[in-house]
Amino acid sequence: MKIAVIHGSPRRGNTLRAAELFLEALKKRGEVEADEFFLPRDLPEFCKGCAACVTRGEEFCPHRQYSGPILDSMLKADALLLTTPVYVMSASGGMKNFLDHYPFLFINHRPRPEFFRKKAFVLSTAAGGGIKSAMKPIATCIKYWGINRVYQKGFRIFALDWDSMPPEKQKKYEAEIDRCAEKFWRAVSKQDSAPTLFVRFYFALCRWMVKNFRNSTPDYRYWQTQGWLDGKPPFVFKRD
Repeated sequence: MKIAVIHGSPRRGNTLRAAELFLEALKKRGEVEADEFFLPRDLPEFCKGCAACVTRGEEFCPHRQYSGPILDSMLKADALLLTTPVYVMSASGGMKNFLDHYPFLFINHRPRPEFFRKKAFVLSTAAGGGIKSAMKPIATCIKYWGINRVYQKGFRIFALDWDSMPPEKQKKYEAEIDRCAEKFWRAVSKQDSAPTLFVRFYFALCRWMVKNFRNSTPDYRYWQTQGWLDGKPPFVFKRD
């Protein structure tokens, strides 16, 4: 399994520890090649909101030298792992900035066919509350990319570092991570699973919308090149 890992923080703390345990659990089940990116180090520039990636093409993003390699890695990977600590009841600024750089991937713009088959896992830790509110915007965004399935798991540490937790709590969390890894491994191995009903319905709606665009727009040209405007489906899967 090739997995692209987007770390939402450079801090080598609880979230990184959880991610490492998750990757180790995956490796127990087979060969795993992880391509890891740390934010903000690997995407140090804030999105300018210029919308060039949407209106002209992603190659016109002023930060293409950073966003391009990350996208290439995600496209080549079999699966994605996105992590974030909870910062003031939300995702990290680095993770938010990462998502801000890829609006053109939304289904209503230029979704990548690879994502319709790709599984993703969102992982978060918190000293206290905010787990759900941190993971939700990440999961929601990548669903709009057309990601086949999005899995989520968060851990409330109630300590400044992982090793400060009681040993029994550490074992409990490690067991939970192992179960999540097993479920995710099975899901990724099932490469022909259907995208969610939301993805299929939204794609059909967007196809109708894009047909009404002027044919000079990057979105229209992209959909036309893919053959989607002529009824070609972007996802072909075997029914169970």
